[in-house]
Amino acid sequence: MNMSDLIKATLFCGGVAFLVYSFPALSQTLIIGFLSMVWLSCAIQTLSGFWRRKTSRC
Repeated sequence: MNMSDLIKATLFCGGVAFLVYSFPALSQTLIIGFLSMVWLSCAIQTLSGFWRRKTSRC
């Protein structure tokens, strides 16, 4: 990681922290929604893999 990447990551994380602190209700809603979508994506991927393995055995 070079110095410019470190500066960009620091500014991004600081900006996110500032927004979360400034708008807690909106931030919580967005974070929970994002994490729910990630969980749902993983669940669908896992189930579709399970269904593909189960149907290929028959």
